[in-house]
Order: sequence, then structure tokens, then C-alpha cells
Amino acid sequence: MLDYLIRRFLLAAVTLALITFLVYGLIRLMPGDPLLMQMESMGPDKMPRAEDLERMREVFGLNDPWYVAYFDWLGRIVRGDLGVSLSRNTKVAAIISERIGPTLLLSLSSLSLTYLLSIPLGLYSTARANKPDERVLSTLLYMLYSLPSFVAALLLQTWFAIELRGTAWELPLFGMVSDNFNDLSKGAQVLDLLRHAILPITCYTYGSLAYYSRFVRANLQEVVRQDYIRTARAKGVGPLRVLVRHALRNTMIPLVTMIGLTLPALLSGSIILEQIFSWPGMGKLFFESIRERDYPVLMGLLLMFSTLTLLGQLLADTLYAWVDPRVSYS
Repeated sequence: MLDYLIRRFLLAAVTLALITFLVYGLIRLMPGDPLLMQMESMGPDKMPRAEDLERMREVFGLNDPWYVAYFDWLGRIVRGDLGVSLSRNTKVAAIISERIGPTLLLSLSSLSLTYLLSIPLGLYSTARANKPDERVLSTLLYMLYSLPSFVAALLLQTWFAIELRGTAWELPLFGMVSDNFNDLSKGAQVLDLLRHAILPITCYTYGSLAYYSRFVRANLQEVVRQDYIRTARAKGVGPLRVLVRHALRNTMIPLVTMIGLTLPALLSGSIILEQIFSWPGMGKLFFESIRERDYPVLMGLLLMFSTLTLLGQLLADTLYAWVDPRVSYS
């Protein structure tokens, strides 16, 4: 097992180096100069002189060829330095750390709700297979899976923030907290944060809930056709016990391995949803960095996302060997 992990880590390091090299080149080839784009938001009295702009370009390495700038960036990464943001003049690590919390609030809540609800729904769909209520549930789940999250976000905003305005069901239209958040008590702050998070969490959750529920149902239907399930039924084991004690345990094998593949999604956020709800998370930061041509922040985010993707794949393989004793990497 140790030899397998060493090989995987070495392969991951090479893969990560190739990914960052290619992506850095593509980012530097994007049209637009980061310094000139910053000047667009400045007042006429704050415009830097030409010599100041040239000095800034030298400091940030914007005059160097992209491959030279990449190896300079890679050298800082090896020393544990993600660099300084071009548009915010703040360390990239500090900017990313500020945005991780809001994204984790949405992603962890969504993932927890997805697993807590998808397994009972999958069990119910299997137990009631081909019954009218199961057909209705499957149709609803399929419709939810087909509904784009940004469409659902706009519909929910229209209904809960506009149509229900002034009622007890009104929910905030955007933002993470209210303007008077600091003046509220601790309990009121928690309630205010939850009210702002309800709509984004709903949009994060319903699509994955529909997918995972159908995934559990499909795997359960395959398992219940196995010989050992028929044997258990022939011995008089009840339907509920057959599903929970025998079928579900084997269905959990592919489900558990998918946990590793969700690791990148925990921190990547959603660019569209965070823009719609003005949620200060990683997705919104990624969009802002592209718009501002903030190369250090973009590379810091892409490095993190790529690393999480590779670690997620390794975690999925490891979990598969853990839940299924027949698999061994030794």
C-alpha cells in the first residue's frame, strides 16, 4: 500500500506541474493588461505616470515571457509563497482564506443534506418500485435534476424575496449578512446568516440530491437481483431488513467512493450561484480574478482546485479499497 501511495503522489506531482504550466500560459495569453484594467476604475487625479506603470510591470514580472514568469511563480510556490494580488495588493493566501469559510458553509451544508436525504429516498424508491407514488417521485427527481440551478435561483429570489416581501416567509435577496449584522446579538446573527443561506443552499442541494437519489436507487435495483438477496428472502427475512442490512451495505461501496470525488467541489464553489446571490465565496473570487486579470490569485485558486482534484481521486481509490476487502493495492 505504501509503494502504491508513493507512486500516486509522484504521478500527482508531475501532473500538477504540467497542469499549472499549461494553465499559466493560457492565462497570460488572455487579452487585457491587469494594470490598465485597474486604471479603468481610477479617477483622473489618481492615474499613475508612465514610468510608475513600467516600474510596476517590472515588479510584478509582466514584462517577462510567460514561461519565465511561470518558473518564477513556481519557485515561490516551492517556498510556500502564493504571491501578492495585483488588484488588491494583498497576499493571495490571505484573500483565499477569507473566501473559504462562506463557500464551506454552503458546500458542507449541501453535501450533508444530500447524503441524509438521498439514501432514504433511494431506499423508498426501491421498496416501492413501479408503484404510482414511486413513479411520481422519480419523475419529480428527474425534473429537479434537469432544472438549471441559475434558473431555480432566479425563481426562488422572485418568489421568496419579492412576492413574499413583508411576510414571515420573506428571505434576503442577496448577500451573506444584513447591513446591521454587527449590531445584532449572537443568536440574531446566527439567524440572520441562516436566512441568507437558505436560498443558496437550496440551489446547491436539489440537483445533487436528485442525482444521488437516482444513483442509490439504480445501485439498489441491481443489488436486489443478486442471488444472496433472493436467498435471504427465501429464508423469510423481512423486506426492510433485506434492503437495509443486506442490499444497502453493498450499495454504499460506490457511494462512499464518490465522497472523494466531491472533495474539489467543497472549496470550488459555484461561479454562477455566488454571483446571483452576491455570496462572497470562492466562485465569486474566481470570477473577479478573471475579470481583473489577477494572475497570482487565479494561479493560487487553480493550484488549489487541481490539488484537491488529484487528492480526491486518490481518496476515492483508497476508500474503495477500505470498504471492499476484495480490492488491494499492495
